Amino acid sequence: MTTPDSHAVAAKEIRRWMAWLGIPALIACAFFAATIAGLGAWLLLPAIVIGPGVGGVALIWLALSSDTNGGSGAGESHLAAQLAVAEPES
Repeated sequence: MTTPDSHAVAAKEIRRWMAWLGIPALIACAFFAATIAGLGAWLLLPAIVIGPGVGGVALIWLALSSDTNGGSGAGESHLAAQLAVAEPES
């Protein structure tokens, strides 16, 4: 069951992911475009560091800090209980 509050939380989470992953990608694209335009091969270094470097660190931080599986409703905790029972026993 979704509530207006859960939609607001989901929208906030999407904005957070887009900001932390989108801004470094756009900056890296600008440096790469400057490199391709002939402004200097040295501009490829910031494109590599900012794009995959900052983007990778941001992806790990976002994955660790987001609470996508947090249950706030009664139906969600019931689903978590079903998933816990479905795990194989050793």
